[in-house]
Amino acid sequence: MKVVMIAVESAPYIKVGGLGDVVHSLSKTLVKMGHGVSVIMPLHKRVRADLKKVADGLRVYLDHEWKSFSLYEDTYEGVKYLFVDYPPYYRRDHVYAPPKGDYEDNALRFGFFSLAGLEVIRQTGIAPDVIHAHDWHTAMVGLYKHLYYQDLNRVAFVLTIHNGMHQGIFDSRFLPNLSLPWEVFHPFGGIEFYGKINFLKAGINFCDVLTTVSPSYAEELKQYAYGLEGVIREKKYFFGVLNGIDYDIWDPEKDRYIKAYYSIRNFKKGKQQNKKHLKEVFGLGNREDMPLVGMVSRLTSQKGFDIIKGVIDEAVALGFEFVFLGSGEEVYQNMLIEFMKKYPKSVRVRIEYNEELAHKIYAGSDIFLMPSLFEPCGISQMIAMRYGTVPVVRKVGGLKDTVIDIAENPEEGTGFVFEEYKPEELLHAMLKAAVYYQMEKCDASKRWSELIKRCMSMDFSWQKSAREYEGIYSSAILLRRYDN
Repeated sequence: MKVVMIAVESAPYIKVGGLGDVVHSLSKTLVKMGHGVSVIMPLHKRVRADLKKVADGLRVYLDHEWKSFSLYEDTYEGVKYLFVDYPPYYRRDHVYAPPKGDYEDNALRFGFFSLAGLEVIRQTGIAPDVIHAHDWHTAMVGLYKHLYYQDLNRVAFVLTIHNGMHQGIFDSRFLPNLSLPWEVFHPFGGIEFYGKINFLKAGINFCDVLTTVSPSYAEELKQYAYGLEGVIREKKYFFGVLNGIDYDIWDPEKDRYIKAYYSIRNFKKGKQQNKKHLKEVFGLGNREDMPLVGMVSRLTSQKGFDIIKGVIDEAVALGFEFVFLGSGEEVYQNMLIEFMKKYPKSVRVRIEYNEELAHKIYAGSDIFLMPSLFEPCGISQMIAMRYGTVPVVRKVGGLKDTVIDIAENPEEGTGFVFEEYKPEELLHAMLKAAVYYQMEKCDASKRWSELIKRCMSMDFSWQKSAREYEGIYSSAILLRRYDN
């Protein structure tokens, strides 16, 4: 079948978070399975310049005028990429928003992109069987298709919620600017949400099949989805499909970014060399009595930084060392920098996203930290396990689906899991991990090594998830054609 992905980001061109990994990895896996996949995304400022221009003068009507855009093309790992070039909206320093808050015209930026994606499909003659949109930024595709692209009426529309907290909620005054009739501004089956426009609600109401990124998160969204739980519960076709990770990229046996290659057969020496190198890169000492804790993350409240704040003082006093990599909200950036100033020998921070450093942290850390307030799926814990770095996570969303608590299941456990969102619960989980780590150092116990082996033997490749999406696409196609 022919699939068109519409997404704001995709590796390797630009990646802000896990969404960028998912879009490309799922697409290339579907290609390997014999499907044709195109990805439509904006031409952001940081996307490389050597793309082929394939069209000029495409246009959509938005904000009371016709807006013209160009189209660029590239192919990577069998996936065809089409880039919408409209510099006023996308040639900016940040993809979604600067650290201090949203761009004021985000409603127009992402309304435009949803319309432009449909126009690209129409003008290029791709003739897809399915359009698969990702998150609120592209959720309006379904509504615009219903209103203005009846020629695409037989094309199925699948929407994936990657994070239900972010919904694209805007003042109702944007309705005419978004080329939307007031008839769609109502609460039942429309896009009205407490007097405002809700992009994600539009996507839920106008998609054929709704998905999210893990089975547990699907159940959580039915209970609480920041006001949309009722709309989600009414959706008959709603599935949770666990994300995977790209084993071509995340492989300690051939990762070009790490100091020493290793596998499940010889991980001890490899992990040791990578840990030493990671400490040198970040300027840490050579303590071995306590595990080195790593974290690669967007710096937001979702990722658990409010309880991390309550842990670091005591954890450092106990001998833990930390390396943090990421960027995001200023309050958390400043918090980590202050801890680094306070404990320069134990806490090291890089405020950026750096692909090479991320690989080094996954390979060189002993423990990977993910104490999330909520976590739709989480990819980092899967990558960490692939590299034999033991996860400490909160029992929520995709973390619950992917990490088995060793206290609950000593024979199959793959990490340390806690439930309550409290600093003391996080510290207790870290201390349990430290006990396992120290036992191997002190009395030749093999528990830590066995734990690493179980982590590395887990299969989080995309094949299983892609097969599930293949079935979802087929169902959406039948639903769309039966409906019509």
